[in-house]
Amino acid sequence: MQQYSIVLSPPEPVLEQVKQWKRSLRAAIGCWYKSVNALAHITFNEFKAGEERLAVWKAYLAAFTAMQHTLYLRFGSTGSFANGAFYLAPDAASESVLIAMMKDFHARAPERASVTITTPHMTIGRGLDAGQLAIAKTLIPAADIRFTCEDLVLRRFNPDRKQYDIYKRFSFGLNR
Repeated sequence: MQQYSIVLSPPEPVLEQVKQWKRSLRAAIGCWYKSVNALAHITFNEFKAGEERLAVWKAYLAAFTAMQHTLYLRFGSTGSFANGAFYLAPDAASESVLIAMMKDFHARAPERASVTITTPHMTIGRGLDAGQLAIAKTLIPAADIRFTCEDLVLRRFNPDRKQYDIYKRFSFGLNR
């Protein structure tokens, strides 16, 4: 069994901007933190699968994405969760579109995943204490990130790097 996740992955300029914020936060708090090395993404779910179950998920992803349109997204603010996660939050219009897509995705999924996400966000850091969260909020008080997404990405956990690697992209079929 291997660990997988399904995500929306922003384009390279957004990945680079978020990477820079993560580096700045690490320098400001003076230590490593969870998610510091993870590429920016919007998680839909995580699951474990062997080859047979993975084939079912791939077939589902192909069918689901065939019926999706390009997403035009804007992340315009930051926020935090009680568990110490600091994140970029979508604006109201993007949040509405993402929540609808996530609910549809989870409702039709071939099986329940070990982790399902219904609150769209892009994590900057996880497991931060109150002081570190305060630093993050000062360092990155707001954002204006705009981008398009044209696919869902299946990622596989790499135990050597302790990060997810892109395994396969599933393009939205109603893009044009």
